[in-house]
Amino acid sequence: MAYGRRVTRRTIYAVPVSSVRDLSRQWSGRLAHFRRHRNDEHLSALFEEAVRYSGLHLENDLSDSDYWSKVPLARRVAVLLYLVDRGVIVRGVRQGKVVYLPTDDAESWVAAQTSLAAYRSPTLELIASIRADLARRSRCRPF
Repeated sequence: MAYGRRVTRRTIYAVPVSSVRDLSRQWSGRLAHFRRHRNDEHLSALFEEAVRYSGLHLENDLSDSDYWSKVPLARRVAVLLYLVDRGVIVRGVRQGKVVYLPTDDAESWVAAQTSLAAYRSPTLELIASIRADLARRSRCRPF
């Protein structure tokens, strides 16, 4: 509290930590352990890493999408982390950089989820953009 006002802690991307915490409450798979972290820094770091990846690496591929071009970056991050939590996307490190790797059956998993029926097409577009990013990275050679 500063001068009787409540101070809202935010991540470096101006997202309130409480919003990130709310997002993590939906995780029940591979990211469920982040719900139990006592340090918000770990959760914030995961979120900020996903924001950087979604904003920097996927922006061009998704800018032509009717859906993704109109929604906030936070929604893209929420869907990405949902897919990581469910094991459809694997978070990994290549050449010292964090990458997100769709599993071989990612598209069929999305197609089989009745709860994602309304968002099937945008979710498949997100997975396709991740695959396109990986293809671009594989063609690039480090110096």
